[in-house]
Amino acid sequence: MSFEAEVRRVAEAVWNLAPGQCQPTHYPNDPVVREIDGIARLRDVTHLLMATTSTRLDKVKDDCKKLQSAENIERARVPAVSKWLITQTQLDAQHIDYARRQNVQVLTLAQFQRRFFDGARYVSLRSRAAFGSARDPLTDSISIPDDAYVALPMRIVAVGHTQQSSLVDRRISLDQIGGRLRSGELIVLRAPFGAGKSLTVRELFKKLAGSHSNDTTQPIPLALNLREHWGEDFCDEILDRHARTIGYTPREDLVVAWRAGMCCLLLDGFDEVAAQSVVRTDNKNFMREARRRALSGVRDFTQKLPAAVGVFLCGRDHYFDSDTELASSLGILGRKYLVVDLGEFDEKNANEFLKKNGIAQALPDWLPRKPLLLSYLLREKLFDQILAIDGTKGFGHAWDAFLSAICAREALLERSAMEAETIRAVLERLAFSVRTKTTGTGPIAGVDLSEAYTAETGQSAGEAVLAQLQRLPGLAQRDAEAGTRSFVDFDMFASLQGGAFARHVLAGFRNVSINPLAALGERAQDMAAYILRKNGATADTLLSVCNQLLRMAAREQGAPQHAADCLGVSLRLVMDNDKPEMDMRGAIIDGASLDRVPLDDVTLKNVSFRNCTIRELRLPDSPDKTEVKFSSCVIGRVVGATNRSGIPSSLVSGDCEIEEFDNASTNSAVLRLDLSPQLKALLTVLRKLYKQAGAGRKIAAFSRGITRPDVLRYIDPVLEILQRHQFVSIFNSVVHPVRRQSGRVEAILASPALADDPVVVEVRSLQ
Repeated sequence: MSFEAEVRRVAEAVWNLAPGQCQPTHYPNDPVVREIDGIARLRDVTHLLMATTSTRLDKVKDDCKKLQSAENIERARVPAVSKWLITQTQLDAQHIDYARRQNVQVLTLAQFQRRFFDGARYVSLRSRAAFGSARDPLTDSISIPDDAYVALPMRIVAVGHTQQSSLVDRRISLDQIGGRLRSGELIVLRAPFGAGKSLTVRELFKKLAGSHSNDTTQPIPLALNLREHWGEDFCDEILDRHARTIGYTPREDLVVAWRAGMCCLLLDGFDEVAAQSVVRTDNKNFMREARRRALSGVRDFTQKLPAAVGVFLCGRDHYFDSDTELASSLGILGRKYLVVDLGEFDEKNANEFLKKNGIAQALPDWLPRKPLLLSYLLREKLFDQILAIDGTKGFGHAWDAFLSAICAREALLERSAMEAETIRAVLERLAFSVRTKTTGTGPIAGVDLSEAYTAETGQSAGEAVLAQLQRLPGLAQRDAEAGTRSFVDFDMFASLQGGAFARHVLAGFRNVSINPLAALGERAQDMAAYILRKNGATADTLLSVCNQLLRMAAREQGAPQHAADCLGVSLRLVMDNDKPEMDMRGAIIDGASLDRVPLDDVTLKNVSFRNCTIRELRLPDSPDKTEVKFSSCVIGRVVGATNRSGIPSSLVSGDCEIEEFDNASTNSAVLRLDLSPQLKALLTVLRKLYKQAGAGRKIAAFSRGITRPDVLRYIDPVLEILQRHQFVSIFNSVVHPVRRQSGRVEAILASPALADDPVVVEVRSLQ
């Protein structure tokens, strides 16, 4: 029955009929035919169809007899009748010869489909084209070996309202994702910049294409790079351009196949499209509206989905402010869908990737396990330099040393025309300047490169400099736009932004004319705090610069955002104190964006936030006693309250918009759990290190906010156990998380009472 339904659906596409216009037909008065599997009535001809999964000759003869009898009946109504026998598998020559003598055309379903869409030819052409930013790590070519893919961990983090909530926090494989797509589900994959999204899409495409090759009733995967479709608002124009890009003709067949429900969609890079937008500093929703406009074409796909057609969308994990915005902007709100987070390589997979490319040494813990960054290091032969960096001293130290090493190496090359300091300054300026673009990460055009060099040196870029600017370390080509670049890794990108911000702070923001559209991220704040601390700056330094910028706000367009960034970095600096507290002296932050406001870690006084966009607000234990005021703000997530009634209006006024609440991440929530004091101490430490902002925490910070003595007494013993099991490293009384243990930490946090991890076993035994 399902095969017959598929034949009718394909017939409707072949003859351009509306869904449901090809149906079985019953002949009650004819003892031979009784019923045929499908009839398609066109203006000049009527097509009669029989569909079979059998390969027996007697079945072929019986179907031909039915078609002949139905033809005799239909010829009384129409002048021309065409007879078709559609089979699941290829018939023997004897069967085909018999059908032809009866004027019956015999085709397999795959052959029938190719009359209007050649899926095998599409797969062949698409396989030879680029998949997003995926490149061969050694040659930087779009031609990638078939065995290049190394699996990355994937975890379900959210579900649509009709999905089972029990799926959240479960691991999921690429094969399972492929199965869900074949059954018509919607799946959104999120990952950090450079984590291997495009290579994952390529591997998924190969798996789905293989399934279709083995069984032509399975959907044909259409894999699109969304970065190639800026400004396209309709799915048919996107498919037309995609067909033109890969060289498939006739192009309109791709649209017909999609509308016929024969395909599943793989849409790579929802964070890499943009719309023409005018910056509206008076509109706190400006960035969200810009993102929504940019994704009009994606929504046209999701809102015009044929029945049982699967869609896979992927993009950067921090592109949207909340899961609600993600669902709304992608057009899947109220639908059945899964949101999956793509992790970095675990140690086994990272070593497998390196071994495939001739590297036997283990990676340092601080270095991200992102395929794009590792590919860059392989290509540039930089592993010797990075292995010598001491990552136990924290994120800022490691990345400061790393950036210095790669810039020094670039300057020593015979072709170099710039000093190491100039290379780093240009990179930092470029990373900082893209904050003015709606994507937040690029693209970086050739003119941006030359202007950054001129701004840093006061000289025009000559021929040798221009050549070197095109191959600056850490930048990779964006294949959608000729001559443009992007940074290969988010941590590297954030480190450069943080370094640039620190330089601007030390210079008092003289001659800084850019107007950032988004907040300085957590990693960038970490780097800025490290550079400022190394140069003798303190939180008071940041506070003075912040107040100076606020006084300039009326005449300098970017001043409010720079002031908000100063506040964010100063919060990083004061969090290292035993009693973190900061008095803002009546400051008013108006019309800026902030990444995270951790009122649970820092006592912030005498400051008001108006018309701001805040990704996350973490409430203190006593929110009604806080000397902070938020009004007319958009807050993506409030941590520490389950609903609006849990937040005093003296802190957050009624005119603020709050998208999500979370009461599961605070110390108070952990202390209320039905667990032993030992496990509560473990969860508190792991959450602060692995789930909250900052690359490291002072030892004293882990006791902050814990009001129960029976839990407090276990904090230090838990830290000792975590250090012994290499979950943390401690340097100068600062505790840093160990990246390779992230998977074990997730398992412990998901089910602390049932976890059998050796760390949990040892913590339980504490007396």
